[in-house]
Amino acid sequence: MQRRGFIVLLTATVIVVAAAIVVLAAGDRTASPAPSGERALPGLAAKLGDLAWVGLSRGPTKIDFAAVNGSWAVVEKGNYPAAQAKMRQLLLGLADLTLVEPKTERPELFARLDLDDPANGKATDLKLNDRIGQTVAELVVGKRRADRFGTGNDAVYLRKPGIDRAWLARGSLEVGGEIVDWLDRRILDIPAARIASIKVTGDDGAMLTLGRAQPAERFAVAEAPPDTKFKPAALAEPAGALAALDLADVKPAADQPMPDSGVATASFATFDGLTVDLRLVSRENGDWIAITASGQDAAEAEAKAINAKVGGWSYAVTPDRAKLLRTRLADLVEPPKGS
Repeated sequence: MQRRGFIVLLTATVIVVAAAIVVLAAGDRTASPAPSGERALPGLAAKLGDLAWVGLSRGPTKIDFAAVNGSWAVVEKGNYPAAQAKMRQLLLGLADLTLVEPKTERPELFARLDLDDPANGKATDLKLNDRIGQTVAELVVGKRRADRFGTGNDAVYLRKPGIDRAWLARGSLEVGGEIVDWLDRRILDIPAARIASIKVTGDDGAMLTLGRAQPAERFAVAEAPPDTKFKPAALAEPAGALAALDLADVKPAADQPMPDSGVATASFATFDGLTVDLRLVSRENGDWIAITASGQDAAEAEAKAINAKVGGWSYAVTPDRAKLLRTRLADLVEPPKGS
């Protein structure tokens, strides 16, 4: 009886082992795509230099990035330069993602981790292609889990398309925002201290000229009416219009041309020979400007660099900057007492 029981047990063991070998050979489609501790996208770090296109999609938001002359550009904005540091952070972050802990295998629970269908939910689909159009990597990215203790252990939930397994991965990954958030938003940065004179002409032809002889002096209004009292702070404000000037939107100039009439202008001259001329027009979708620059002596190279960057583009600017570019005499005058 003992011999017979041993044979039965041995036979059962052989059957179990054989079944396990068959499963391993065939592969389990619901199994985890990789063990904990491995990179979420193995080998990506070595292929970053070969990337030519990155696609980001989340619901109605779709952003395509193309490698143009060694830099990333946003296709939907006429190949306008992307925020290079942000793109670099994204790609290095993807290459560095490390799987930490397997999560649910139930697709109906993916939404809890923002890993549902990227076309209709909160998940973000990221696809990376090389120069010949082949997909190098693809990942669905969900909720971020910030490190509460500041030790650098940020994490994110993710899954690979077609595999019913969510993972928690160690790493920092920023994939949110709209198209404008991925653009190189800085247009110009000319500090107010450099500005010597400003000439503003409204779309109705009204003119205003401000000037000063030295950077430490206050601006004065040319041909101001006698005994006019000005607000000192208001006199200084227009000079800051070009400092840290960021775009709110951008289009190729051919798609957003300046009209022949109804255009306001503003011209800024610096103490060192740079002149920046702006044309400004209001449209239904905001205030748009076109920029040209010229320079003398040391400022000539700066002017060429500005024109190389802004030439061929129309920029939408924020209402506060548009207001400065449309400064009128009445904006600078002290109101009568008792008013």
